[in-house]
Amino acid sequence: MDGHQVSKQDLAQQFAQALMLEQTRFIKKQLLAEQHNPYIEKFVHHIYTSSDQILLKQIIQLEALQDVVQKYAFELNLGAEILEFIGVVSQKIHHFAINSHTQINELLSDESFELWMYKILELDQLRHYIHDNLQHNPQVKHVSLQLANQILESNTPWLDHLRKLNTHQHGLGSKILGFIQDQQQHIELKLEQQLAQALVKQLGHIILLPNEELADIALHLWEDVKQRSLKETYSQFQAIDFEDFFILVYETWRQLRQSEYLQQVVLDVVAGFYNYFANYNLQELLQSVGLNEADLHQEARRFLPYTLQVLEQQGLLDGIIQELISPFYSSETTHQFIEQYLQENL
Repeated sequence: MDGHQVSKQDLAQQFAQALMLEQTRFIKKQLLAEQHNPYIEKFVHHIYTSSDQILLKQIIQLEALQDVVQKYAFELNLGAEILEFIGVVSQKIHHFAINSHTQINELLSDESFELWMYKILELDQLRHYIHDNLQHNPQVKHVSLQLANQILESNTPWLDHLRKLNTHQHGLGSKILGFIQDQQQHIELKLEQQLAQALVKQLGHIILLPNEELADIALHLWEDVKQRSLKETYSQFQAIDFEDFFILVYETWRQLRQSEYLQQVVLDVVAGFYNYFANYNLQELLQSVGLNEADLHQEARRFLPYTLQVLEQQGLLDGIIQELISPFYSSETTHQFIEQYLQENL
């Protein structure tokens, strides 16, 4: 009796193993079909048609979504390999730009430029705010004085000798030269102060010009800039400048993302998105970004067949399929079911 029982168990296990191998062969054949892949087609179809029954809030919790943002936006750091890749790519972009005769207005049309320009000109309150700060900000006054000093010195090189003259010696000649030097410095200081005030005043005047005049100035500048090629523009920069720029952007973002304010803004945007779309079903979300079932089929056909072929060529596809289905065929419950079925039907 025991030997008969063991035989039934062995038969059930062998039958389960044979079924698993046959199912693996069948699934692999379906997955590797070149002209028509029923598994992929049916999988995408069922996912899409069923997606109108599942709401966003049913499958994703706000806390989980914010945890993902917390990890990948605020905590994730790029490795050395990715940073090196950024450097290589930035050099390629620079090389492409300095050899391109593409004009700037091919990238930014007149219509787009004018839309941005008029939108900026509409910000009257901001322009008045900048104007007021120009007039009363001590840092602006300091910078304008420095600029005025540079302008004055660069346009009066004949006074450099007198500026640097040492008049600490005794004697009538030295006293006369000292007096002249003091007067010259006093006059220059007055000129610098007046020039600095004129610069700030003129800049403030420009900022508060009527929109029509500012638009006319901007359009005249644009007429010149838009005809320049990328080659002409980017040849002023070295490849290393491009690389440094991209790295600086990343490093700046790493610092900014640690601020409590910025993190709260990002998390509030995520919460706003979730609250707005929480009651949308998944099909509506797909449609809201312009995707339908045909798009999903197209993307699945674009990537999956090639991936499956590579897995098969590497001898990995059988193992992957068996990893998915083998727990059922190696289960003691399955063996008992087969054994009982054989006993009842044979």
